[in-house]
Amino acid sequence: MRLEKWVEYGWLKAEPTSRDEVKALVAIVDRDLNDAKVAAVSEDRRFEAAFSAARTAATIALRASGYRTSTQPGHHVKTIESLELTINADSRLIRKMKALSKKRNATSYDSAGNVSAQELELAIKTALELRRTVVAWLEKNHPDLMGD
Repeated sequence: MRLEKWVEYGWLKAEPTSRDEVKALVAIVDRDLNDAKVAAVSEDRRFEAAFSAARTAATIALRASGYRTSTQPGHHVKTIESLELTINADSRLIRKMKALSKKRNATSYDSAGNVSAQELELAIKTALELRRTVVAWLEKNHPDLMGD
């Protein structure tokens, strides 16, 4: 499937991005990654920050491709799933991101204190790897959106 088909389904809207928008989104990823490393904060909040960094990295790839998710239930999942069509992510990354999303939702809405040190480490590692992958993809496929 292609992103254009997602527009037909109402999951995405075509909308061009800009270098400034991409730069701002990368800054958000970096802020969230830094926040995720602050040991004085609960593992729950650090996990949420790490997941937010990863999800924002996925948003960067979608925006660089000229699309934005439609505001509807499940739009964060569509952002994650779009990684397959933007950066050609493999299904393992998509599954990992969906599992992190589920954990983030439980942490945000259901109960406190349910993030382990290993889960936090996985979220940070995933976000760092996704940031590196998306930036490399941008440099190769959308160099006009990179730089100052």
